[in-house]
Amino acid sequence: MHLSEPFAGAVVRTAICPIYASPQLPAALISQVLLGARVDVLERAGHWLTIRSEDGYVGWAHEGYLLPGDADWTRQWERARGGQRVISLGAELVAPDGRPLLRLPWGARLLLRGDTCLLPDGRAGRISAGEVVAAEHLPERFPPTGDSVVRTALRWLGAPYLWGGVTPHGVDCSGLVQAVLWLHGIALPRDSSQQAGIGTMLQGDDLTRHTRAGDLLYFADRGDRITHVAISAGGAAIIHSALGNGGVAANDLDGELEFERRLRGLLVHGRRLLPE
Repeated sequence: MHLSEPFAGAVVRTAICPIYASPQLPAALISQVLLGARVDVLERAGHWLTIRSEDGYVGWAHEGYLLPGDADWTRQWERARGGQRVISLGAELVAPDGRPLLRLPWGARLLLRGDTCLLPDGRAGRISAGEVVAAEHLPERFPPTGDSVVRTALRWLGAPYLWGGVTPHGVDCSGLVQAVLWLHGIALPRDSSQQAGIGTMLQGDDLTRHTRAGDLLYFADRGDRITHVAISAGGAAIIHSALGNGGVAANDLDGELEFERRLRGLLVHGRRLLPE
């Protein structure tokens, strides 16, 4: 039984599960995990659980967002027993009686059986808006090429800035990079300082002249510590989630806006993750 204890893991049962710095509210939001993701459960304190997400992030989540289970059950869900594993691209679900069920962010995971979507907690619905894509078809829909990565990032334009956010409803700089690259088959750590160690280093006085679409550019405003990341759209063009823009927007590192001049001065290096 997936609700029995002791349990070693859990599956997210809601559209978004916030991860907090402490087991209480209010508390600082440090990240989020999405519907259908498996997490490790490390500790319980009342109705709060210490969880570790797939990217290794550790924090507190309320049990209301999660469906605890033993390793066998969580792995069965992960392997899509009883349906086809699909990924949400902003799908909206309605219950069998037509009432709204869930609005799912990009990256949420669920099962599809026929035209019915199955959720980890047994609820079912059908798609009323948006779409889902079969997990095995992600490489075709989202290939690991620079132009494709930029097209995906552009679909996030206008998403508001949210520290700790990973969805188009609110996202920070590293959350945007992590979410976009995940769709293209590249798993990254959660924070920009961690992401800055992945891939082939790009350096030089004329860094942006050699930057290709899909490369990642890193910025530091506290000494040498990386505090910001952007997706290159080629050359000096970038797409990123920044407080200075209020959310996801495009900027030109050769531009004359005050914000763009400041970013130019904070640029440290780039990284290339995509195959040649």
